Amino acid sequence: MMLRVLLLTLLMNVSALSAATALPADKQDNKKVTSSKQAAKIVQKQYGGKVLKVNKQKNNGGYKVKIVKPNGQVVSKKVDAKTGKIEKN
Repeated sequence: MMLRVLLLTLLMNVSALSAATALPADKQDNKKVTSSKQAAKIVQKQYGGKVLKVNKQKNNGGYKVKIVKPNGQVVSKKVDAKTGKIEKN
């Protein structure tokens, strides 16, 4: 009986810990972006590669980040300045 209680407690702790650390990327980066450096870091974290250029968008207050991925593909992504989320193209 005591062993069952111990195992159940251990199982509950492990599942709670894994649920807390397994947040999706869009939830982790859900914060205000105030610089081009922050925007570049968000895109680089998601896609890898090297940042080529970052432009502040005047119309919506976001950032456009251009990167070259490790496979050589050049990708341009927009980051929402209010939420820190990468917008879908």
